[in-house]
Amino acid sequence: MLVGTRTVGHAQTVPDSTSRSAAAVPADTAAAPVVAPTAGAAGSVPATEFETYNASGRGLRYTAALTGLYTTGTVERVFFTTSHTANFAFRGGRWRLPVGANFSYGRQDARLREREGLLLLTPSYQRGRFRGYALSEAGFSNLRAIERRLVHGLGAGYDLYTDSLRNEINVSYLLLYEDTRYLTDLHRQVLRHSARVKSKFTWGVVAFNALVFYQPSVRAPTTDYRINGTASLAVSLTQRLAFTTAYTYSYESISVAGRSPANGNLSAGLAYATGGK
Repeated sequence: MLVGTRTVGHAQTVPDSTSRSAAAVPADTAAAPVVAPTAGAAGSVPATEFETYNASGRGLRYTAALTGLYTTGTVERVFFTTSHTANFAFRGGRWRLPVGANFSYGRQDARLREREGLLLLTPSYQRGRFRGYALSEAGFSNLRAIERRLVHGLGAGYDLYTDSLRNEINVSYLLLYEDTRYLTDLHRQVLRHSARVKSKFTWGVVAFNALVFYQPSVRAPTTDYRINGTASLAVSLTQRLAFTTAYTYSYESISVAGRSPANGNLSAGLAYATGGK
């Protein structure tokens, strides 16, 4: 459970790279959101994607986050977001089945701003320093005018560094097939490379995680690409409770009119986890 959370979002406005008319987007969703969704929402990280949550350890592990905001007066604002992750590790931890889900919803002055959703499944098998991955993802994003996005892929990873304190640096590569239908008449089917660098370090009760993705199109890598990144810092207060702060950033070189290609989000709060170590 996440409580006492504050979020700050920012976006950059640039010319539309798809040459689609802004009028093609429903009028009540065309304006840029005042507050971006919290870390992990589909519109913010869709990348939020691969292994953005803790999938280590054995047995079953479950984490949940929930936050809401309601203001009245000069500005009427309603915002709600929740995220859930679960990981089941078996056969000595070699096989892992992580599942992640995120949903955000926000309205301001009776107009829809955020409606973001993501469901992610990333089973993996590890032998020594090598890992094999599969990925299946389904999501939607009002921030990016995405009616639905389906992604499937396969790939491999390698642990560059690990130690007894669970500090790690690893890299991975996946080949992804992406099918995205926008709220406009735009429908894209893209084959992508996905290169990822992941790091995790702990110092006593402090844990730092960072994750960066670069996902260019196979056919047009210089004009059609996605960059996603997230960094988080957690300070353990008890065995199950921690203070956390996170920053996420995503950039999609192709976006529709009325939507920014770049989105960033800063959040802070308390997180509770239960399950295996």
